[in-house]
Amino acid sequence: MPHDHTPQVIPGSSWNSGRRWQRKATRIGLLSCLAGALAACDAALDRSLVTRSDSAGIPIITAQAPVWGPGEGWQVSEEPLVRIGAVEGPREQLLDGVVGAVRLSNRDIVLGERTTGELRRYDPEGTLVWRAAGQGEGPGEHRVLMFVGLIPGDTVVTWDVRLNRVQLFDPEGTPVRPFRVEAPWSGAPPTGVIGMSGRRPVLTFNAGGGEPEDGIVRWPTVRIATLSLEDGSVRVVMDVPGPEVRASVDGAMAQVMEYPFGKGPRYSVAGGRLAVVDTERFAVRSVSLDDGAVTAILQRDEPMRQVTEEDVDAYVEWMTDVSAGAGLHVPPGLAEQPMASTLPALKSIHLDAGGNLWVEPHSRHGSALPPFQVYTPGGEWLGTVAVPSGLQQENVGLPVSFEIGDDYILGVWRDEIGVEYVRMYRLMK
Repeated sequence: MPHDHTPQVIPGSSWNSGRRWQRKATRIGLLSCLAGALAACDAALDRSLVTRSDSAGIPIITAQAPVWGPGEGWQVSEEPLVRIGAVEGPREQLLDGVVGAVRLSNRDIVLGERTTGELRRYDPEGTLVWRAAGQGEGPGEHRVLMFVGLIPGDTVVTWDVRLNRVQLFDPEGTPVRPFRVEAPWSGAPPTGVIGMSGRRPVLTFNAGGGEPEDGIVRWPTVRIATLSLEDGSVRVVMDVPGPEVRASVDGAMAQVMEYPFGKGPRYSVAGGRLAVVDTERFAVRSVSLDDGAVTAILQRDEPMRQVTEEDVDAYVEWMTDVSAGAGLHVPPGLAEQPMASTLPALKSIHLDAGGNLWVEPHSRHGSALPPFQVYTPGGEWLGTVAVPSGLQQENVGLPVSFEIGDDYILGVWRDEIGVEYVRMYRLMK
């Protein structure tokens, strides 16, 4: 309700008291005008930081500039709250090939290790509570563990890429139920789990599309779908173009090779929402996991950067190191193979517990992780957040997930001599 600042006539008041009322009213009026002017400035500032448009009923948000100024914004603590791992010591503290970690409701941490197929639970002090699972094909075992997630009730969800199997474990590490994932369409095996939405794992499939054509192609098509943990049914969300690859076709034979700096899809899942982007440009789509509808697009108008000689040298050095670590041979002439002429628009995307989007800018292979760009669910670009060096998002080319909560970041870090640690840092807002 608007306030009436007109001076009132008070019985028995003097002329001077009336003047004081007038001066008070004048000050209030000036403050009201100033508040209105500031609101107008804020609105103008908002318009300068973000522009909004519409395409076929889909909101398009273009982020122009960050909200945070110098010295403002969120920070990540320098020292971890929890640290699991060691250079040497008891087996439960030695980590190798961790694919991800999740935090339970009581702040305990469960991690999954690809090399052993194990799940391990630790308390907030980093002390082992239990070990479960292991290598094998029986109930509660894994051939190639590639994902660890969590559903309400602290039930742990795992994905075995070799067995095409999702398994559920209770908070004590006891296997509850396995699901062998079978697509209701032919020729489309599952390729991975990209996240959890409530009680639904979100998976990617090879959607086929026939043999690739000769040259640089987007292949194969990627199908994104959800898995019901009630009956094991699979429901399609959407199809997206696959990664850029170099195909060599000779009659009935087709060879598919990596295309360095090629473009492709990136994904993240949280709270019933799928974020998907093709790295050929910065345009992140928000997609409903219920019906596959695109609900908004967040974009930035930035020119693509050219691949430089320094980029190629860094790629060759990184590829050589990764291959040596995996015991693989690097063919000669790696720097002379066909490569994309421009860099991807970004490297990865991540949704946090509050629905904020964390974007990892593209950086040279082997370089330190740059600060993440953070965007609100409404598309406002808040600014950047730096994380402690050593955060791992892949290991020998395989994905390693990390978790961003309301007040923490949990993931896998590697030190300067290559030792793995699971760490949780405080996120200060």
